[in-house]
Amino acid sequence: MDAPPDDDGQARLLDIPADAGEGEVRIRRLSSKGIAPGDIVEMDKKGRRFHAVVTEIDQRESGRFDIVFNPLQRGITHRTGTIREVLTVWRKVP
Repeated sequence: MDAPPDDDGQARLLDIPADAGEGEVRIRRLSSKGIAPGDIVEMDKKGRRFHAVVTEIDQRESGRFDIVFNPLQRGITHRTGTIREVLTVWRKVP
């Protein structure tokens, strides 16, 4: 039994109203891990693990995703990464 596809092409497991209620904003999640701006991620860049807030997500022509983030810890100079470097995602729930 297949569920009808969502507006982003993915099938839904739960019935969710198509229109967002007042004050509700739906964030479109593009990547395979479902990362969107505002989410907190645990990154692994060259063996160094840290947490960061995602500010932007872009898709390359090859189909891979790059993310732009702000680290939550001091001393981290990385500001960009790939989806493959993401270990854990904490989603922002409106």
